Amino acid sequence: MTNETLSTRIFRPEGEVKAAMFVVHGMEEHKERYEDFARYMNSRGIAVVTYDLPGHGETSPNSDYGFFGERDGWHILSSTLTAMSLLTRDEFPGVPLICYGHSMGTMLARTFIQYHDALIQGLMLSGAPNYNPGARLGKALASMKVKRNGARSHSKLLDTLATGAFNSGIKKPRTKLDWLSYNEENVDAYIADEACGFPFTARGYYDLFEGMEKMADPKNFHCTNPYLPIMFLSGEDDPCTGGAKGLADSIRRMEEAGYRSITSKVYPGMRHEILQEKDHQKVYEDMAEWILNMVVKEYA
Repeated sequence: MTNETLSTRIFRPEGEVKAAMFVVHGMEEHKERYEDFARYMNSRGIAVVTYDLPGHGETSPNSDYGFFGERDGWHILSSTLTAMSLLTRDEFPGVPLICYGHSMGTMLARTFIQYHDALIQGLMLSGAPNYNPGARLGKALASMKVKRNGARSHSKLLDTLATGAFNSGIKKPRTKLDWLSYNEENVDAYIADEACGFPFTARGYYDLFEGMEKMADPKNFHCTNPYLPIMFLSGEDDPCTGGAKGLADSIRRMEEAGYRSITSKVYPGMRHEILQEKDHQKVYEDMAEWILNMVVKEYA
């Protein structure tokens, strides 16, 4: 997958560019949902590149949503981060480069740095899924579904295994996607958006579960940048991160991989999509301050 085949948007600050960031969105969404965030970052002197992953948004036709390839789908997805890091560096040379991933984007980011941590100067991860040992079962079931019904087939069981349990901890949920955020306007907009909430194909779920296994094993990391600043951000009520224990496990795995500069921030009263909560301005500000103080100053 090359820059020419990925749908991208570039947000340039009006004044001095202090840092540059490329955004890796989550599963079943698209780059346009990060426009407000990107424009805020621009106001702080941080350039932003957003793009649609394969099988998402404008990078793929609707008929290919949730499908990444007949084989090596996770590699196809993760290779786009290398392409975006190089594109962003070409557009904004001479400033520190930050990779920001959300949800599945954090899984891709954690796979990306296993071989390419020297390409970036900062890593931000929001709504980072913790390792789920059920990934092995999910991978096996997805493989069976692919063999029986084809790579592009769909399965309600696989849908449930991947995200179906996230709403179960919410009392009297208004929708099946309340776990995304407390902000009802955001949930309704997501539901109404045809480019959001689509099911992955059977092969897409195989790739997702394979990605979870790959991103979680410290042995897969070739840590060449042990003091790479890494920031985990999450909503306190986000079921996707596994709560306090899940976040601690995600951090521990990164530490075992060799990284020594990891911080975290948990936001009370927020769920999975912290950039879409009503109090998102606080998150924006914290992210910009971290970039300017933890990354830009060190880079200088």
